[in-house]
Amino acid sequence: MGNTSLLGRKGRKIFEEATGKLIGYMARHDVSPTALSFFGLALAIVSAVLYVLAANVREFIILAAVVLLISGFFDAIDGAVARASGKVTAFGAFTDSMFDRIGDAALIIAITLAGFLNVLLGMLLLLSSYLVSYSRARAEGLGIEMKGVGLFERAERILVIFAASIIEYFFPRTMMLVSAVLIVINVLVIIQRVLHVRSKLKEKC
Repeated sequence: MGNTSLLGRKGRKIFEEATGKLIGYMARHDVSPTALSFFGLALAIVSAVLYVLAANVREFIILAAVVLLISGFFDAIDGAVARASGKVTAFGAFTDSMFDRIGDAALIIAITLAGFLNVLLGMLLLLSSYLVSYSRARAEGLGIEMKGVGLFERAERILVIFAASIIEYFFPRTMMLVSAVLIVINVLVIIQRVLHVRSKLKEKC
């Protein structure tokens, strides 16, 4: 299967090279990777509140999308800062994953409450997104490398929701359509990961 995500390792490497000076600065000044993860979560929750407010003041959806993107940026650099400063720990990875799940739930629930998604789509998007994450966590618990396996990971989903939010301001119901597509993609990723795990476990037999 290999690395098949849209951004993939090359994309992440390019991102880390582009932000290398900032990451190096943070590492030299002892910035806590956990603090970056927590700040990313706080921004995700702020974004969720703005999405809810956008139900009454449509302009807030633009601000919500921008805050979401900034949240994703902090989520993307916390691991790089941890590696650059030699602070990679199992507990740090655990808390980062937990924060990501909380942020995902807050975002999807907020978009649903605001009426940009109906309840069925909101529930399916939340469930499928969680199964994408769970499939990776469970596989890695079995000792199988899963990084980059799957067309979409969290970074890609954030970028798509950001773009859909901007378009939603001008063309209502865009979020509904994009979320339906995301659900289908999530299901494909889950299937892809199941097949990857099955293949790897067969190699170990």
